[in-house]
Amino acid sequence: MITELKPITAPSEYVAAGEPYDCTGLIGELGSDAQWPMYSYSRPGSIVWNAIASTLNKEGWTDEEIETWLASKNARWALDGELGDALNVAGQEFAKSITKSQLDDCD
Repeated sequence: MITELKPITAPSEYVAAGEPYDCTGLIGELGSDAQWPMYSYSRPGSIVWNAIASTLNKEGWTDEEIETWLASKNARWALDGELGDALNVAGQEFAKSITKSQLDDCD
């Protein structure tokens, strides 16, 4: 296990040391000071939260009720549990469909 704290520069080095791969400290919005700026960094969040809010609306929830739930710890707990697990699996499954040949299109 890694015991000393140092800036993350290559997450794969941590994997080699027995830690999980985690690039969280590197990624961020394009135009930010993130080491790995992403064009669509915030998009997954807006997709997920809008899907939840839209579904709650269809179930008869008012805007005020939806806003209250989204602002509550329930949303965080969902990410810490079942929702987070589902997003993790979805990300892993999608990653399996990405090929290195697509890197040629990453201009």
